[in-house]
Amino acid sequence: MDRWDQENFVPPFELRDQEEQAEAWYNNPVRQENRRLAEENLRLKKMLRENGISWDRRLTLDLTDPTGSRGTWTDAAKKSRRSSRSERSDRRLPSLPVEIMLLILEYSLTSNHPIIDPLSRLNPNVLTPDERKISKDQIAITFLATCKVYHAEGTRFLWKNNSFVFTDHLSLQNFCTVGLEHRKNMKHITMRIIARYYDDDLERDHRAPYPTFNPRQHYLRLRIIPRIQDDTLARRGFRSYTWHQVVDFLDVLRPPFDPHHDKTKPRPRLFPELESLRIDLVNFPSDYLTPPGGPGMHSLAAHDLALSLKELQITGIPDCHWGSDMSSQLARLVRDDGLLLKSDSTYVLSNRLRKQSDVSWEPRAIRAWKVLADEYLKSQKRKKSSSLSIGAHHGHHTHTGSVKIPAVPEEEGAPERKWQVRRTLWKRVPLTRDSGERKWVEFDRTTGSPIPAEEYGDPETDIYDPDELVCHHCQMIHSPYDEDY
Repeated sequence: MDRWDQENFVPPFELRDQEEQAEAWYNNPVRQENRRLAEENLRLKKMLRENGISWDRRLTLDLTDPTGSRGTWTDAAKKSRRSSRSERSDRRLPSLPVEIMLLILEYSLTSNHPIIDPLSRLNPNVLTPDERKISKDQIAITFLATCKVYHAEGTRFLWKNNSFVFTDHLSLQNFCTVGLEHRKNMKHITMRIIARYYDDDLERDHRAPYPTFNPRQHYLRLRIIPRIQDDTLARRGFRSYTWHQVVDFLDVLRPPFDPHHDKTKPRPRLFPELESLRIDLVNFPSDYLTPPGGPGMHSLAAHDLALSLKELQITGIPDCHWGSDMSSQLARLVRDDGLLLKSDSTYVLSNRLRKQSDVSWEPRAIRAWKVLADEYLKSQKRKKSSSLSIGAHHGHHTHTGSVKIPAVPEEEGAPERKWQVRRTLWKRVPLTRDSGERKWVEFDRTTGSPIPAEEYGDPETDIYDPDELVCHHCQMIHSPYDEDY
């Protein structure tokens, strides 16, 4: 079969594999540390017994004494300990100014590349070949074990000066162990969400339509995690862990539990000051997966984490009905007048993870029309002629509440507007998907789209009719040009 056969296609059932969950539970960092300490404790006990040393370091055991009584340190032992301490104090190392030591420490704990899955064991299958080489000697982490002062100062440099990529929601969950004083200073993180597929029949055709790195191919051979056929009533066949994985990632961003937190105040989120989030979806084919998220996605994006970001970057969103629904759900994470950037896939995973060529973004200003709606409502109230209100789109419930989250403030240094009537908004947009440089782009507040270059200087495009915000179907104010945002 040279091309993907859609007629004989059976979609994978969305369900996280139980064996993968059991392995993740076993490899939890806290449990790993407990096992390591227990094994080390047993080794130390054995060494003490073999050498006749008591648990109390001030006493020793006399192995020849049949009564098993404990003796005390001899005078010779005390004298040798005092002499060793004095010798160590005399061997002084050359001292450096504190400022120089801090500069060395900061340089050693700052990486030129993003740190992938901190506090967790790296999975080589989620790394590109270049990332595997970089991750070995990325920072001098052993500096933190030198002394308490270096540990305190180095930890601050580590979490402040580096950028982080999370490829598993459990590695993101492990970040809860980092102190709030460090987490609250993080403004941007990246989630690399790689779709996982499981099957107990490896003879099945596992190809999906996907814009791969090879332009001659119209499909991608998915990487399948083999499963053993179980003689139970558990669901067999083709499984996937895709949309639910996105929900699990977002769920970790909710406020973690802190026993020392003041119970009279709300608990802060995992990253209280997070402003920008990038989500790289890997191997999410178009028209291939079952419906995304369900009520869990809407509950997180539209309620628990709603209006919390200034900018959201999404790559690899499927170009299909389910991809559009997921995009509209995730857009609720962005505050009014925020920026949503969408692009083609950054990575593709077949036999290994590969990075695709750099492309441009598709920018959009989120709910920029609400400023116009507020102004229109105020003008109508002055006239006392209507009882209009701002509502959601057709088929969606409204999100009302007593908390008013302010819109994203305008960026400083924006160019001057050349329009007399048309209402616009300036935003700084990255040049390309992987570029750190940005350029100024002017957005139409009514549509939320960038203004094409050919419309500049045309007086016919310098128009704005506020009455267009009022829907003639429901008599409510919303953007009539876009049903997704």
